[in-house]
Amino acid sequence: MPKETFIKLKEEKKKHITDAFLREFAVKTYDEASISMVVKQLGIAKGSVYQYFDDKLDLFMYLLGESVVVKTRYTGSLKRENYADFWAYFSDLYEYGFQFDDENPLQSHLLHNLTQNLNSPSIKHLYNDLLSQVVTGFETMAEYEVQNGFFRSDIPVKTQGFVLYKLGVSIQEQLEVTGIINPKESIEKQQPVYFGKKDELMQVVADYIKLARPAFNKN
Repeated sequence: MPKETFIKLKEEKKKHITDAFLREFAVKTYDEASISMVVKQLGIAKGSVYQYFDDKLDLFMYLLGESVVVKTRYTGSLKRENYADFWAYFSDLYEYGFQFDDENPLQSHLLHNLTQNLNSPSIKHLYNDLLSQVVTGFETMAEYEVQNGFFRSDIPVKTQGFVLYKLGVSIQEQLEVTGIINPKESIEKQQPVYFGKKDELMQVVADYIKLARPAFNKN
C-alpha cells in the first residue's frame, strides 16, 4: 500500500509517477524493472520512491491493484444474469476489455505482461497465489452455469473453470504469436495493446466460442 506521503501528492504528480512506473513494469519483468532508471527520467531522487512505498514489491502491488480496479470499472458493469447465454457474456467481456485497453493503455499493458512479471525469480512465490485467485473466479463462473443447467454437470467445476481461464490465455497468446498484436512495439509507440485490432480480436474470440460452446454447454 502507498504511504500517506504518496496519497497526499497532487493528482497530477501522482499520475506522472504512476504512469512512469506502469510503463517500466509493462515492458520488463519484475526483476529487470529499474527504479533508478525511472527516477532518473522523472528527475526525482531515488529516496523519494521509498518515502512513497516500502519497497519495490510494494510499488508493484500498488500498480497491479490500481490496474485491476480500473479494468473492473469496465468489465465489472457486466452482469451474467442479464445474458441468456454465457458465451454472449464472455464475448462482451472482451468488448469492454477492448474499451479499457483503448482508454487505459498503460494499465492494460501491465496486466498483459503480468504472467511474465510474476515469473521473475524474486517474486515467483506470488504467482501461484494470484493464479489461484484468478482461476477461482472462473470456477465461480462455471459453477453458476452448471447450477442453472447451462453447462455440463459430468465434468468437475474445477476443470471447467481452469479451461475457461486457459481460453482467455490462449486468445491472448494466439494474437501475439501470430503478430496481430505486439505489446513491446505498442508501448514504445504509446499505443494500446490492441490498437486498431478490435476486429481481429473479436474474430478470434468468436472462433474460440465456436470451439468451446459444444464442449461446455449441456445441450
